[in-house]
Amino acid sequence: MKLVAVMMVAIVATGCETTLPSEMSHTEIKQLAQKIYQRCIDQGVDPKSAEMDVCTHQEGQREISARYENRETVRDVARGISKGAENFNRASTQSRPVVCNSTVMGPTVRTTCF
Repeated sequence: MKLVAVMMVAIVATGCETTLPSEMSHTEIKQLAQKIYQRCIDQGVDPKSAEMDVCTHQEGQREISARYENRETVRDVARGISKGAENFNRASTQSRPVVCNSTVMGPTVRTTCF
């Protein structure tokens, strides 16, 4: 169970954005657009140039691709955790020895297994 918690914290801590623009509110879309625009400015693109259109388009596509990849990574981790839990449960129930103790009390026999 600790492993599950560690994995989930690791995913959240990496800033793993998985929300696609089609799932965002208008405000969230505006914030994402500002973030992409600022990325282009940080790369030295002049806001008034034709290059800004090319940069924002490219950065937008890169952002969407990264979010798809992040989403798939989260799904892969969840599948792995689920499979690990199934294997653990299967192993713990199949290989556990059963010990029984019987106690005779007159004509009655009481058997306890654990």
